[in-house]
Amino acid sequence: MPRQADDISVGMTAALTGRYSLPGRQALSGARAWVEDTNRAGGLWVQERGQRLPLRLIYYDDTSEAQHCGALTERLLSADQVDILLGPYSSGLALRAAEVAQRYQRVLWNHGGASETIYARGFTWVVGILSPPRTYFHSLIDFTRHTLPEARGVVLVHSTAGAFPRDVAAGAEWYCQQQSLESMHTFPYAAGTVDFTPILAQLESLSPTVVLSVGRIADDLRFAAQYIQHSIAARVVGLIVTPLTLFRDTLGSAAATFLGPSQWEPGVARQPDYGPSSQEVLLRLSACHPAGVDYPMAQAYAGGLVVQRCIETAGTLDQHVLRQVAGRLDFTTFYGRYRIDPSTGRQVGHRMPVVQWQEGHKRVVWPR
Repeated sequence: MPRQADDISVGMTAALTGRYSLPGRQALSGARAWVEDTNRAGGLWVQERGQRLPLRLIYYDDTSEAQHCGALTERLLSADQVDILLGPYSSGLALRAAEVAQRYQRVLWNHGGASETIYARGFTWVVGILSPPRTYFHSLIDFTRHTLPEARGVVLVHSTAGAFPRDVAAGAEWYCQQQSLESMHTFPYAAGTVDFTPILAQLESLSPTVVLSVGRIADDLRFAAQYIQHSIAARVVGLIVTPLTLFRDTLGSAAATFLGPSQWEPGVARQPDYGPSSQEVLLRLSACHPAGVDYPMAQAYAGGLVVQRCIETAGTLDQHVLRQVAGRLDFTTFYGRYRIDPSTGRQVGHRMPVVQWQEGHKRVVWPR
């Protein structure tokens, strides 16, 4: 029997240490900002309780390790008995959390793991906020088709570590075929690759029009730093890591060489159906993180808004009802459109803009 309390407990694990600590800390900041803003507005109305209830955030450091994430997710559900379970950052950690949520029959509001594997495993309790990996490069390919209609040769470079980069590369290759863009070569590389010279030397000789590369954050940063040391004639170079402030800080003015898809940019979304505007959220998150607002913060805040809308619509904290409501709602927040496949929980409504760093500022270059 779900516990009755004078608040709504929100639980999550966050990568405060380990290899995902940068986006993990930002995700926690985004979730905390949503909790604080909701409480400042008087709490969240729950019809079956007949009152507004404040939110209480419980979180643990999963150390960027799947095993810890699984154990701590179980602690949140069994010992803490949280009402709302927010997912962790990273697809690998979110997959482990999804396994636990499925066992406990609790909704996992997945704002931090986009991997297709999460939605292909038959889980019925995951609600996805993010565009899935197979669509990550679709907007960039659309940009290429409209700005370089003569473009033909596309090279894909991707890490073999984990499902996420393989999903992104496979989706890009499929979409290139749909858009009549020839995929010339694919260059997979092993986890932990430090020297990309062998791949970059081949790119120099191939002279592709488009280069698309995806790995972990550290992989993309190393690839980009070494790419600019070579004479490669590509007109479009896309990296998944491009939107991060860390990318600009690491590459400096050379960051302008690259484009990348972003889960969210404040200049794209129009006035949303629900919740604060993009500019309002940007100001709020900037106050939490003056160094810059990256997408992990925004998507965690957006995940909270989706939870909020579902609870207000359902009028209850009952997990079965919340999952049903989440499967039928179709609305926009500052983050963009929310609509999921009702059976898998996979996000199907959200679309990603393409960004570029120009004179130190991030600009949306597509859609125009």
